[in-house]
Amino acid sequence: MAEVALTQIDHWAASAGFVIAGYYLANENLRDLSHEKMGHRIAEKIADNFSSACLVVIDNRNLTLNMDNAALCVSQFADGKWKPRDKSSFSLARNSLDTAATLIQRRTYEELMDFDNHLDDISQDWRNLSLNLEVDEEAGTVG
Repeated sequence: MAEVALTQIDHWAASAGFVIAGYYLANENLRDLSHEKMGHRIAEKIADNFSSACLVVIDNRNLTLNMDNAALCVSQFADGKWKPRDKSSFSLARNSLDTAATLIQRRTYEELMDFDNHLDDISQDWRNLSLNLEVDEEAGTVG
């Protein structure tokens, strides 16, 4: 099923002028920073097509209503394996942490649909267009 999803997503991305540059995941267990085997394989498939691919794990321990630091653990594919990136090696837009904290406070994450949700009920939009608009509005990047 993951391969079907990746193929469909890749087709959609290419037709929209995008490239799949990475894979992110957020584990249900707050203390879990691991990436399951399937997620790892998907990320490696992405790296086969995009040499600078990233694997991002949301660090649930750092998700708070008043965020001071990015809750991200970023790895980049190099020399055939995933290598952790230092937090100083990437940056976020100026208001990203405030936007994330506000969206967490509103429980916006409950609206997030992934491809599995879409396959269970095709009325669920895996592209999350309305959610993306809400994020853009909160971040002040609309228009």
